[in-house]
Formats: sequence, structure tokens, C-alpha cells
Amino acid sequence: KPSSEFLQLESWLSLLITTYKYHPTCGLAKTINYYLERLLRHEDILCYGEKRCEYLGMQKFWGWQARN
Repeated sequence: KPSSEFLQLESWLSLLITTYKYHPTCGLAKTINYYLERLLRHEDILCYGEKRCEYLGMQKFWGWQARN
């Protein structure tokens, strides 16, 4: 079971992505990328190989968004 910290990071990520949908900015994309990095470095990610792959793909997309 994921820790409450991990779940909170996922919750923030979801909120940020929803916010970006309505107010896209480069700064917000960078923040989303930051939270993805935190999730990927979190120790709980080792138990969730499928989520890790999903977050790595998302990180590529949001890294691209942050540069544009």
C-alpha cells in the first residue's frame, strides 16, 4: 500500500494537471515536471512498476511542455 506522502504527491499532480488544462503556462508545466520527479524518486515507486513507466512517459511530455 502506498504511503500517505506518495498519495499526497499524486493528488497534487492531479490537481496541477487539471489546472494546466484551463490555464496552461510554462511555469505550471515545470511544476508538474517537478512533482513527477518527486514521485519517480519516492521509495514507494519501486512497488509500482506500471506507474513508474506511466510517470516516465508523462515526464517526457511535461518536460517538452515546460520548454515551449
